[in-house]
Amino acid sequence: MNLVDAKRLFFKLRAANRIDICEDHVIGDHPERGYSIGEVVLLVKAPGTFHDSTDPNFTGERFYWRTRDIYENDVRLVIEFEVDECGQLIMVVSAGERS
Repeated sequence: MNLVDAKRLFFKLRAANRIDICEDHVIGDHPERGYSIGEVVLLVKAPGTFHDSTDPNFTGERFYWRTRDIYENDVRLVIEFEVDECGQLIMVVSAGERS
C-alpha cells in the first residue's frame, strides 16, 4: 500500500473509531512505557503526522503515527491495517514507543 492510500485509510478508520490495540504487545509486553488502552486511543486521535515505516522489510505494510502525549513526550505508534473477525477493515496499533 502506498503512503497516500494508507494515510487516507488511517483518517477514515480513525473517524469511524475502527481502532484496535494489540494489548498483549503494546500494554502487556512493555508495562514500563505506561500505556493504557484509553491513552493509546487518545494518542491515535491526537494531532500528529503519518509516515511509512523506516524498516525496508515493512514498507507499505506498517506505518507510524507520530504525536505527543500530555507531558509533551514524543510518541510513535506502529499502525497496521487488518480485517477483523466480521470481515471489516480496522486499524491496529501493534506497537508504541515513548521518548
